[in-house]
Amino acid sequence: MDALYRWLVPRLIFPLYDALSGRRLWTEVRRLREAQWQAPADLEARAARKLRHLLGHAAAQVPYYRDLFARAQIDPTGIRTLADLARVPITTKSDLRAHFPGRTTAANLPARRRQPMTTSGSTGLPFAFYADTAAADVWLASYLFFREWAGAPLWETRVHIAAPPHFYERGPLQASRGRVSESPLLRRLLLGERVVWLSGPDLTLEAFLACLRALGRRHRYFLFAFPSHAAELATHLLASGRELPVCPTVVIAYAEDLTPARAAQIQRAFRCPVVNHYSSLEVLHMAQSCPENPPLFHVNSERVILRIVRADGTPASPGQRGRVVVTDLANSVMPFINYDQGDWAVAGPPCPCGRGFPTLARLEGREDEAIRTLGGKTMTAVSLERFLLRVWGVIPYVAEYQAVQAAPGAVLLQIVPTLDFNQAVSRRLAADLAEWLGPGMTVTVEPVARIDPEPSGKRLTIKASLPS
Repeated sequence: MDALYRWLVPRLIFPLYDALSGRRLWTEVRRLREAQWQAPADLEARAARKLRHLLGHAAAQVPYYRDLFARAQIDPTGIRTLADLARVPITTKSDLRAHFPGRTTAANLPARRRQPMTTSGSTGLPFAFYADTAAADVWLASYLFFREWAGAPLWETRVHIAAPPHFYERGPLQASRGRVSESPLLRRLLLGERVVWLSGPDLTLEAFLACLRALGRRHRYFLFAFPSHAAELATHLLASGRELPVCPTVVIAYAEDLTPARAAQIQRAFRCPVVNHYSSLEVLHMAQSCPENPPLFHVNSERVILRIVRADGTPASPGQRGRVVVTDLANSVMPFINYDQGDWAVAGPPCPCGRGFPTLARLEGREDEAIRTLGGKTMTAVSLERFLLRVWGVIPYVAEYQAVQAAPGAVLLQIVPTLDFNQAVSRRLAADLAEWLGPGMTVTVEPVARIDPEPSGKRLTIKASLPS
């Protein structure tokens, strides 16, 4: 059946769908296949043309941006290149939240194009916004295109391991309780698509193995998963000494940091490549690790303009860590222009694979997943992991950890201890971590039975709860 769908879907089903529906999903996929090999200058020129159109629309139809441009004394027609975006003030989630929906929504577009969306609220404040239904083909094409990169075609079963909030709008509530929910019958028949939804926080190794047995030994599948859930499953699998009846073709990690330690653990347990997919609910399917050069991410510049900026909003230098600021080139209903994602990254060099898409050398996690020291430093989750795992070597003593910063100079390191953990290890770990964080910082190590996920289902490496 796999060979049948491999021939049928791209040659007949998708082209016929575009022709009969008037949509352009498959057309967009094919265009991305060609665009990836274009010269960076050509791709940047194409993105700039889309940007000029978006800015003109936002200035004329969206009160928030009209006022933003006026206060900054910016004429949108003067923004001619991607570099000119540095002149546009950065917009934050709080800015849009304060003006939603009346002043952030385009006045000239019909209400039927407004798709209400809400982020999971992992920072404590859910964020409501509108997606543009007319942009669905653009972000769906990006998703399918990135799946091709990962070697996970549409007709290969997707075992989706995430958190309960991800399922409420996608099907029966039973999926949020760890049971299996499959994709609609018509899509399964026409496209060979099959999706199995599993709730990460509730998932046990036995339940996962039962799911694989139900799929069958000859069934090809891949995992689309939160890294924390995939890594925890991998840990249990390795500890059990058991083997999977069938290994996945690939694990595509998304929504959280795929740290080097997590990636290594997942690859070791599932015996397949691990791909890093960069997406947010506000701006879907922006970037993914290169198929030939996995340390680098390629940004789909046909879909989004992604900039790395310093704390003052000026462009970061090559190799310099900065905040991720994005402009969605497809959402005209509620534009996201120079929008601060809350993530940190480092821009990358041209990729030796030959693709012209811009690159990211690193993604360093959420801004709220960081420790702020009294000396003014920001320690990200990746930095903390490198210190604990590579410098200090906690693995023999600690099964899991989470750093909680509840006061400016104090960090509580909660750990799930192994049998080798003892008070001497605890005292040395607290002292060394405090020294690494810098003058004035204190660290308390607290052994706990387990570290619970957030209401969103994510397990944060760093949980900042500083008073505002």
